[in-house]
Amino acid sequence: MQRDLSFFFSIWIGQLLVVAYSVADAFIVGNSRPDLLGGLALGNAIYGPLIVTMTAFFSSITINATRVIAEKSAATLKHIAYYGFASGFFVAIFVFFVLKYFSTIHHWSNQSPYLVAATQDYLDTLTFSALPSALFRVIACIANSVRATIYISLLQGVGLIAKVALSLALVDSPHFHLGLTGCALSTTIALYIMCIAATLLFLFDRRFSLFRFDFVLSREPSELMALLRTGLPVAFSTLSEVTAFGYMAILISKFGADQLSAHQIVSNLYNVGYTVICSFAVLVSVKISHAFGLEGPIGALHKARTAIFITIAVGFSLGILYMFFGAAVFRFNTADDKVLAASNKILIFLSLVIFVDCVQTSAAATLRALGINAFPMFMQIISLWIGVAILGDGFATHRLRLGGADLVSGPGVWCGVFLGLLPSALVMSLVAVGGGKSVRRHLQRIISQCTL
Repeated sequence: MQRDLSFFFSIWIGQLLVVAYSVADAFIVGNSRPDLLGGLALGNAIYGPLIVTMTAFFSSITINATRVIAEKSAATLKHIAYYGFASGFFVAIFVFFVLKYFSTIHHWSNQSPYLVAATQDYLDTLTFSALPSALFRVIACIANSVRATIYISLLQGVGLIAKVALSLALVDSPHFHLGLTGCALSTTIALYIMCIAATLLFLFDRRFSLFRFDFVLSREPSELMALLRTGLPVAFSTLSEVTAFGYMAILISKFGADQLSAHQIVSNLYNVGYTVICSFAVLVSVKISHAFGLEGPIGALHKARTAIFITIAVGFSLGILYMFFGAAVFRFNTADDKVLAASNKILIFLSLVIFVDCVQTSAAATLRALGINAFPMFMQIISLWIGVAILGDGFATHRLRLGGADLVSGPGVWCGVFLGLLPSALVMSLVAVGGGKSVRRHLQRIISQCTL
């Protein structure tokens, strides 16, 4: 238990440090160049989802490597690392061209020319961070499989210190006035520092010795397909979630600046809780993948049942914490009475969403560790978009009613997300623990088709 808790907290600290990178940029720019905050938001609207989706794709390395470690197949680990690094180069090239594409002027024609120019420079500079970012995340996922995450978290902390120091010097100091280019340049330099240090860790730390390969390694296409079968569904699920939250902001923006500000404050609090959810999902993936490789499907199923029950307790605890302390956090973010009132109306649904999202995210991680990949992807994408685009939009615009509840604008959209995720969490949890035999029999045919 102590080892698991240590592993969980090392992952969680790393997740919080990742969030701190964007928070640091917003704080530094907001205090030195507040006129550029809009450009930073536009740039991060492109860069953020790309990095999150890339990280989700590489999580397949952790799941597959953990299972193979339990099976004690050293040759397979070398192939997993080989294809992991190879995919890192291809993903970096993809991210590079996407950032280049969105740094062109015509995509921002409805924005201020001043912010457009700043956003272009920001994204253009970030293109050089694609390669170190991808390679660092590949090594981080390998580290998770051998529970060496604490080293990655320490490197992220060092990178954050370097990033903050460089941003303070480059954004708007007496010697440099680079604006958003300074933010992007500090991020890029920090990522190169982290990537070089992580590469040295991979090459010289004995924990990674089983993963080291040479360039004439014999090819095993089956291992590449295994990484893709796991990584692509996670990437598509993550991309869908990121875009769904973007669409939520678009829906709520129709109801005025106060509602949109409230939604942003609530989303910030949700993102803090989501770092806990993601960290726990990684722990669940590692534990169940290890049990699957060591004890087979039966042993993994016992671990899955325990994981789901613990997940329910974790999600319930997060929901209670949000319910009791959320209003105090909102007051810390703003003193505007209208924004606070709108935020407090969303609070009940935020608590419910964080609970069901914790359950469905961990259930999806459990299923992937058991070798079921496409089914949780379909469940997550369909349930989330039904919740946002159909239920949330319907409640917010009063096209749908939920008794006598007043769900106009923000509360309606968040209520829709809760109702959309609830059946997904229930069904995936039942399948993961092997319970609900009638539901499982009904879904077994679909699962078998999705995992062919």
